[in-house]
Amino acid sequence: MSNPSNKIPINKKTNTLRKLAFSHGIEVENFITNKRGDILEDGKELVAVWDQMFNGALNFLKSLTSRSTKVPEYIRRKIKRVTRKDVKRHGKIIRYVQIHYQFNGKTIAINVFGPDPNISQITWLLELVTPPCEYIEELDWWINTLYLAASRSLTRGYNIQPLGFNPYQTEYRAGVTCGEHHHLGGFKSPKEKKAAYNMIRAYIPHLIALSNTSPFIDGKPDGRTILKKGEDGRTLILAPDCVRSQRLKENSGQLGPNIPEYLPYVGPSFTRQQFSRYVRKEVPDDRYVDAFPFTTYDTIECRFFDVQYDQNIRKSIIILLQALALKAVKITRAGKAVPDVKGNTLYEHRKRAVNFGMFAKFQGDPSIESLGGQFVKHYNHNPETGGPPGKIYESLRSLLIWLKPEFVDLRINENDLTPILIMLWGTARIAPPISAATYMFYLYEKNHGNIANVINSLALINGKPRKAFTEVLGRPQYSMANLISTKVAKPVQTADITRSSLARKLQLESRQRRKKTMVKEKARLKAKQSLKTKMIRENVKKEREIEKKRQDRLRQLEKAKKPPPRHVRASSSATRSSSSIYKTKIPVSKSRVPPRKRVSVKTTKRTTSTKPAKRSPTRTRKISSRPMQPKRKPTKKAMAKRASPSKSMVRKQPSKKKVLTKLAISNRSKSIQTTRKKPVQAYAATASRSAYSRKQIKLPKPTIKKRTTTKTVTRKKSTPKKATASTKAVSTQTILQYESYRDTKFIRSLTISNMPSKIDYSTIIPVIKLKWRKSIIQSMVTYPIKIEAQVSAFDKRNRFKATAFQETIKLEKSSLKDTCYLPIPINLNNSTGEFQVKFIVRDGKKSNILGTEFRTFSRIKVPSDKKHQITRLSIAPNQVGDSKVNVRINATKNNTRGKITLWGISQRGMMKFYEKKAKFRQKKISLDIPILIPPSMCSSQWMLYLVFNARGTSISAYTKTPPPLSKIINFSLSGNPPLRSRVYSDFHAELTPKLIFKTRCEISEIDILQVENNKGMKNLKKYRLKSRINKGEKFVLESFEWKAPSMRKGLFGSHKQKSIEFYCRIVDNLGEINDSLIGKVETPKITVFKK
Repeated sequence: MSNPSNKIPINKKTNTLRKLAFSHGIEVENFITNKRGDILEDGKELVAVWDQMFNGALNFLKSLTSRSTKVPEYIRRKIKRVTRKDVKRHGKIIRYVQIHYQFNGKTIAINVFGPDPNISQITWLLELVTPPCEYIEELDWWINTLYLAASRSLTRGYNIQPLGFNPYQTEYRAGVTCGEHHHLGGFKSPKEKKAAYNMIRAYIPHLIALSNTSPFIDGKPDGRTILKKGEDGRTLILAPDCVRSQRLKENSGQLGPNIPEYLPYVGPSFTRQQFSRYVRKEVPDDRYVDAFPFTTYDTIECRFFDVQYDQNIRKSIIILLQALALKAVKITRAGKAVPDVKGNTLYEHRKRAVNFGMFAKFQGDPSIESLGGQFVKHYNHNPETGGPPGKIYESLRSLLIWLKPEFVDLRINENDLTPILIMLWGTARIAPPISAATYMFYLYEKNHGNIANVINSLALINGKPRKAFTEVLGRPQYSMANLISTKVAKPVQTADITRSSLARKLQLESRQRRKKTMVKEKARLKAKQSLKTKMIRENVKKEREIEKKRQDRLRQLEKAKKPPPRHVRASSSATRSSSSIYKTKIPVSKSRVPPRKRVSVKTTKRTTSTKPAKRSPTRTRKISSRPMQPKRKPTKKAMAKRASPSKSMVRKQPSKKKVLTKLAISNRSKSIQTTRKKPVQAYAATASRSAYSRKQIKLPKPTIKKRTTTKTVTRKKSTPKKATASTKAVSTQTILQYESYRDTKFIRSLTISNMPSKIDYSTIIPVIKLKWRKSIIQSMVTYPIKIEAQVSAFDKRNRFKATAFQETIKLEKSSLKDTCYLPIPINLNNSTGEFQVKFIVRDGKKSNILGTEFRTFSRIKVPSDKKHQITRLSIAPNQVGDSKVNVRINATKNNTRGKITLWGISQRGMMKFYEKKAKFRQKKISLDIPILIPPSMCSSQWMLYLVFNARGTSISAYTKTPPPLSKIINFSLSGNPPLRSRVYSDFHAELTPKLIFKTRCEISEIDILQVENNKGMKNLKKYRLKSRINKGEKFVLESFEWKAPSMRKGLFGSHKQKSIEFYCRIVDNLGEINDSLIGKVETPKITVFKK
């Protein structure tokens, strides 16, 4: 470890300080609970308690710099100043106590007191963070002081609960568990740091077994707890089916990783990228694992510890970590390496340690037995017998015996290791093993299952528990002198069957897990594919149904537009058909048969067979009664009227012969009019068929009387005019609804959103969602678009005149890649009724129609006493990031309960900025609404859309906002060796992206891209961040290796030179930020030459 530059003068006090082998810092999370022990939920009570505690802690910690306080002089010299720091997270102002502390000649700022940065939505966890310390006494003093600051400032009746899992919780909730994160730093080389990580990694199951403090759930253990006398007369604490750590068992997202391969063994050349790929997490989420050796502070972070309720146990853990790291450094300096313990072995032992604690079965790692050495001797064997360890606590005994030289180097005494000695060898009354969780089971049984008493006995008073671990259990049975004088038995070479059986068992379990994982993955993919296929089939089915309805409506419309044929009596039809047949050349026999006598054709039978739809009974009686009165002779006038049309029809008959014949044939094949044949058409079809069958034809001659009767009957049976008109209107409406158009060269799909079917306000902003064809759009940089909304009323009596609303939009480059959103405001003023909108999207250059779509909606009338008014909706121009929107509303009454919703609409989509339900006391409502505008939204002109709803009615308004005038993000790319404008094809460098944000935003993804010869884009590196960035913050991303591109051209050719440009693609919580807002700084354009 590198020595600090601030040397402490040697005196009697500093001479007693024991220097740590490596710098050590701790982050400790705690619950704030009420008197009973329940967590304070997010609300007024939590805020009030937190404010009082924070203010008291701030004053207490500020007093540390005063000479009047009892602070060790070497610590007071390191404290430069104590300040308050406000940070905005999740829309809340979070306060921290920040201490500027001197370490290694530099002053670093540390948030020592405040809520956990990963704030839960349920409660706030108190996080105490120590500065990086160089001495055991320094670290111990800081932990006690921070707990003392919190305990003294806390409101009476509330407590600090240092447990990994709140005992009253009925189930696991993400972010509501408490742990300890230990940071070890100050290594002289990365090789030594990686060796220390490998050593700690090998003993993670052991450290978990002794440090669990979360065995209770729903106020009790989840199994049996037993206290019984052992053979030696001491009490044995048993919990055969109880989980020791509910926190580690359930939290598989931020701990683990929860994969059979577990954590990787890190060699000298192992990089962070390889680590991220191994644990299957992206940067920076790859640090959420049990142990992480690549932190930004150049430390090893251990996250698998539950928070400890006793400072003495915490000090023992610190000593164990320091001794393990020191042992690994000694092995490395001796030219050896820490053996590679298999990941699946560690995974299995970790799972056992979480469930069974110190009683977990431990069999070492058979794969390293052949390596030999001290590590294998103490890892795979029992120190007393030399055989297999059997249990984890027996392996821990062997570890303590192996670390004796390191304890001597660190000047550790028996008081420092008393808790671990009690855990492993017990006391005069309690038999081993006794972990932190086992001690909690002991208290639970002693208090007869009263969990409240257990919590009270573990609660802190002035930063310390009521009764310490060592005070309750007594002195350890095994002393430090006994530990130092212990001799380890020679390892007994176990039979190959034992080793191979464990290896086979672990491999079999690993294979079974992988098999189950593969089966689940296949089932998931199969279900996903089947769901996708089902959706495609349903969409195809719907499209076919829509197309079928459309065709049916088109036929009905054609039928409604075309006048129905003039129906005549069957006898006249027969005459026309016969005349047409005679004039057609028909091959008949030479000797023509004379016609038969006139036979009267009765049409009543045929007429009744084809009944018209929905005929009223009165009409039926009238029609059927006319031909049933043969005695009553018609008058001369009536005879003249009936005879006059028949003569004209007879005269014009020869010119219509072909039309009638074609109509009869088409009626048979297509059935345009109806599926049933009417008498005249059926008779004509029969006559034509008989004519072409080379048979003799005998037709009756027509009579005027029967022709007029049949004519009257058939006219009554035809479709009424009203029914025809209504059919025509419905058909037109339906056809307009489904007539849409897409230019498939450009558009893949076109949909309309934010379009309600029923409104009561005047202004709406429908949004047209376009999905582009990538093959066409990729070559474009910008693209002008004209959108139009043609609004017309359904009812002709409506006074609303058809109006066209138009917008011209210049699309951004990012909007052309996949999807863009085009808002178009529509203002109906005071018009009400049913309306239809036709949306048209045109090419801004050639005015070609790219797509059309239809929608219908209705607007209801609002009474005058319920009409609200929005008098002001404004925002400062060119805004991005934090801004305010000024809103003024005139409501109709005082004390109105209403809802205000504020939306942002741009080419990247819609985003809800603000929504509030409240009771407004005054009519005139004035609000200044704070909003956070994503950079992707304001890359071009965008809209603010406000809707106010109260008393069952709504009012809306919108305003357009221009984009920012300057760049809001600066992107630079530095290289090692530095990038030059002219390089050769064998050039390679380590590139480090740097970003400076001039506004506050939330970033989810950053891509570094490379463009060759202004053609194709290649993704060099992808970062998934999901982080909130403050204004002015500098962001340095992880470095990556870059090589100059190949100069090959086809199979045999090659390029002489290539031009390379680097770009940065940034995605926030709404979408991709346009290039117009990103500026490139210190990023040269490179020309690569062939070597």
